[in-house]
Amino acid sequence: MHKICTLSLLLSLSTFLGAGETRTWTNADGTKHFKAELVSREENNVTLIREDGKKLTFNLEKLHENDRRWLNLKHPIGNGGEVMPDADAMFDTLKFGDSRETVSKKLKASKVVESGVPGVFLGRTGLNGIYRTKVSIGGLYCFLFFDWSQAGLLHEVTLQTENKTSGEYVGILKPCWEECIPLIISLHGNPKQKTGIPNANVLEDGQMLASHLWDLEHGGTVMLGTSRLGRGYQVVVRFTKDKIKVNRVP
Repeated sequence: MHKICTLSLLLSLSTFLGAGETRTWTNADGTKHFKAELVSREENNVTLIREDGKKLTFNLEKLHENDRRWLNLKHPIGNGGEVMPDADAMFDTLKFGDSRETVSKKLKASKVVESGVPGVFLGRTGLNGIYRTKVSIGGLYCFLFFDWSQAGLLHEVTLQTENKTSGEYVGILKPCWEECIPLIISLHGNPKQKTGIPNANVLEDGQMLASHLWDLEHGGTVMLGTSRLGRGYQVVVRFTKDKIKVNRVP
């Protein structure tokens, strides 16, 4: 939320989530682990600094598949090898607590999402449903929706696919849902809760049922699931500042 490691999926669920962060890396066969900070990556090489201060540069093939996927998602080729800024960003460059003005500016400058509405009309229509990912996930584009605190600060970002009928739930929505799982795992590790895709026949109008739950490192929650609006069904990825316990899916 492809093969997830491809560059195109970076643009589907953005991953500019942390510059210079220290994380645990694993060798190609999964037998060795070490903590290091990312300095830069090139097409075939990566440079890290270990906790003891030693700088390491080596071929990406020496890293585990999950680490290579993480690099392709968070630090793709095409940005000059620079490490993306702002470790507090939870989607693209958006952060919880951003003002509406800040969110608007970030969306307009984004390399990940695009708007089909001329800028002169954005002030009249608002932001919900206006921006979508520049590429699709499993053939489906994700549209962005926002929720704000009483003070007008960003509290939630929800990515929601195009509407599909109940007859398309398994054939079209389920593959998209399946592809979102390893993507989010690459960013946030294994989920704290997981189950199968919610049954379409138990979804009530206006309801989202979450199958997976992740805690965000800097606070908040990521939820993956499906929802229903009228006769339309969607795959949903929800980033919220709240710490949420997901209801069990029937």
